[in-house]
Amino acid sequence: MNESLQNNQSLKLLPNPEDSSRKQLLVLFWLFALFLFIFELFWAKTDSLLSNFGAVLITITSLFPSYLWCSGKVMGMPILPLSALSFTGTCALPLVTNNHQISSYSPESQFFASLTIAGFLALSTFVWYISVKSIPPLPKSYRVLNHRKGDILFLSVLALGNLFLIANTGGWFSTEGGIFTAIRATILGLVAIASFVLSYRFGSQDLPNKYSWLFICLLIGFIVNNTVSFLLVGATTIFLISIVGFIFGSKKVPILLIITVVLCISFLHYGKGEMRSKYWFSSDEIIYFQPWEYPQLYTEWVGHSWDYLNKEDRGYIPESDEKESFLERSSIIQMLMLAQEKSPKSIPYLYGKTYSILPELLVPRVFNSNKITSHEGTILLNLHYKNQPDREAASITTIGWGLLAESYANFGLLGCAGLGIISGFVYGKVTRWSINAPILSVQSLIAVIFMTFAFQSEWSAGVYVTALFQSIFVICAIALVLMKTYRVNSFTII
Repeated sequence: MNESLQNNQSLKLLPNPEDSSRKQLLVLFWLFALFLFIFELFWAKTDSLLSNFGAVLITITSLFPSYLWCSGKVMGMPILPLSALSFTGTCALPLVTNNHQISSYSPESQFFASLTIAGFLALSTFVWYISVKSIPPLPKSYRVLNHRKGDILFLSVLALGNLFLIANTGGWFSTEGGIFTAIRATILGLVAIASFVLSYRFGSQDLPNKYSWLFICLLIGFIVNNTVSFLLVGATTIFLISIVGFIFGSKKVPILLIITVVLCISFLHYGKGEMRSKYWFSSDEIIYFQPWEYPQLYTEWVGHSWDYLNKEDRGYIPESDEKESFLERSSIIQMLMLAQEKSPKSIPYLYGKTYSILPELLVPRVFNSNKITSHEGTILLNLHYKNQPDREAASITTIGWGLLAESYANFGLLGCAGLGIISGFVYGKVTRWSINAPILSVQSLIAVIFMTFAFQSEWSAGVYVTALFQSIFVICAIALVLMKTYRVNSFTII
């Protein structure tokens, strides 16, 4: 029998956009935007006005969705704002930082790529805005997970995620085969949901005291264990997802915490190259780390970062890698410029070749033992544009393209426009679906998954769709087994 949502404290809804945190977010937005524009206009390391103007154009279009969300002019989860914001670091700033991957292209090529990105962002924002500018009518009922079950489930997920990372880093089990890939994607997707939900409940002070400290310890542990792989994007994503959940719950912005973590991640980045060179490429065998070795490992990492900043003891990094900054390594705009320079003049478009593999990727590996990997689309792109000599090299080292460059490689500007319409429509509908939904409802959890993937700027369509399908499948399984249907009578947003 259905239960009522009314007066049920375990079924709090996401707060409306008129809360006090919006003012703090708006102040942070303007400060961040001011810093970006000053940097691009006055601290730029390029002599090309076209590159400067292109960077500013990308920044304006990438920041506009965030402005709409921070000011409360749109509702729901900030899925598109986060996705658009990622283009600032991956496309705008690399244009004005003397990026050696970009400087080989003419200012005209850089500006054309900037126009393409700005047009894509403007189109996707317009389509998205149509869906989120107003509050939808409430449904008759929601499928919701009880908060007691949710707390235990998501704390267990975080604990399992930590155990998985420790075991994977320590080489406790085989990491070969599609089953491992599926398990990893499922666990990491669940960890993102758990981090958001528990951060929300922690911020709203609804998480019992006996669980609060456990949650904080598990979250910090997951970030630390994830970083041991020398890949900072996973830990950064979980942190940002947790911050968004905390802001929703507490209606406050933890400015000091955000600044502290950003500084720590930026600091570790400078020593990341040497750690990878030593532990990834110095031996043909995989080097594993046990938990008791972490303190020594991080001490070494901090030392390399400090030496890098002081220009000391950087001898064994390859020269090409040594000169790369954070923005150079995160840049993907050069892939779009590569596709625009080569296609269709010397290299034809792919005409949907990287999209045609999507149906096969959605078939579980138990039904197809010869199933291709989710990175097949990226491999096809790199081989087609001769970034890598053969399939073996492309399978070992992944050169990310991102959805926009992939769309151009397939269909040119028409593909970019199509991607803008599709992404704006999908993000808009998912966001609208979650507006005013209970935090533990199916709608909110699916929106969190989309928000998590919004940070993944280098993914191709194959990786994105596969990870999304696996994560939504898990949420649907939770909905069927653990959730209950609650009728919507009359209630106010808490």
